[in-house]
Amino acid sequence: LLIAGQRIVKRRSTVFVISDFISPPGWEQALAELSRRHDVTAVRLFDPLEMELPDLGLVTMRDAETGEQLLVDTHDAGFRARFAAAARAREDALLSSLAQAGVDTLELATDDDLLDAILRFADLRRQRARLASGGAPAHLVRNEARRAS
Repeated sequence: LLIAGQRIVKRRSTVFVISDFISPPGWEQALAELSRRHDVTAVRLFDPLEMELPDLGLVTMRDAETGEQLLVDTHDAGFRARFAAAARAREDALLSSLAQAGVDTLELATDDDLLDAILRFADLRRQRARLASGGAPAHLVRNEARRAS
């Protein structure tokens, strides 16, 4: 889809790539190429349970890609710690790949308030643009405006 996006969108555009970014390697290069021509934001969707398992006892887990099922004991603290460490490593690698591709990232958890997350992201981008153009940070601009009135 990323490669198709490069062919379809000819003029410089704002592009949102919405995904969980859990896929085989190879998307990184296509995303980097897309970001060289366009203003790309990666909207990463995730479930907080992907990062840390609750203590629920025996649970059957299924791989969404392969359909493989595995019975795991989430009561085992060692298993939960290994799961969390592996999740952190995946998270670090993913964020590194997105940064190397040169894209902004908006992370949305399944339990996030969508509107609030989008507004915070837009505010951060505005502040970054203001700083990049030599302007003062937004909180200083607001304080100066208050003093002037």
